[in-house]
Amino acid sequence: MLFDLHNDFPTRFFRADYSEYTDKRNGTITAAIWTSQFGGDAVDRVNDITARLSAVGHTPIAIEDIGFTASNELYKRFDFSRYLYCSLTWNYNTAFAGGALDDGRLTEHGKSVIRVIEDGGCYIDLAHLNEASFYDVLDCAKNVLCSHTGFNDNPRSLDDMQIKALVARNAVIGLCVVQAFTGAHSAEEFAEVIDRFVQKYGCDSLALGTDFNGSDDIPDDIDDYDKLLKVRNILYDRGYDRQLVNKIFFDNANDIYANKK
Repeated sequence: MLFDLHNDFPTRFFRADYSEYTDKRNGTITAAIWTSQFGGDAVDRVNDITARLSAVGHTPIAIEDIGFTASNELYKRFDFSRYLYCSLTWNYNTAFAGGALDDGRLTEHGKSVIRVIEDGGCYIDLAHLNEASFYDVLDCAKNVLCSHTGFNDNPRSLDDMQIKALVARNAVIGLCVVQAFTGAHSAEEFAEVIDRFVQKYGCDSLALGTDFNGSDDIPDDIDDYDKLLKVRNILYDRGYDRQLVNKIFFDNANDIYANKK
């Protein structure tokens, strides 16, 4: 089994039959609704996608960038309980917090929306925050995760101190397959990234958050779920047992979903 914390297919395949995508996959795929490119009709599009994904029934749903809910303080009336997690930004500042490529901080609106989100039983996603906002949100929020990231020096990646802060909170970190964030250009190198993390931080926080359909900067030999499973076999060859691999590929992320339900 495989649990992917972040897949942008609802935005990439807008108006598609989502069940055709999810039913063919061996595992659970979090449908991340990437709103940054929606413009003025973001509310209608998010509600439409959410309704059609909810009809599929077994697919956890997330929102990447809730900035659209700042207008007229929509966030105070928005139903966040429908989602597994929400991020406050994409790569740039919103009314809530600072993005990875920008210099903003968590705002008073941001503190308010965190309370609303958590009251709805939804996790706060730390992906796409800049470093200052990352720690601002970590200090303010109770239930956090980082849905899709890497571990190099890219602004979208987490550094050692950020990883340690999340591990100390028992927060799940989704490792994406985007080469710019991981430095991994093959299945073998991706397995090496996993192994380095486990050797340094343990296996209780690491999960997968592929960012499939959100980036084309993905190694050819792990650019879909069937291919990604070869990483599992590489880890077996490195001496990982089935229980440990299952934690990384399924259990750590699934525990969040099970608690949410």
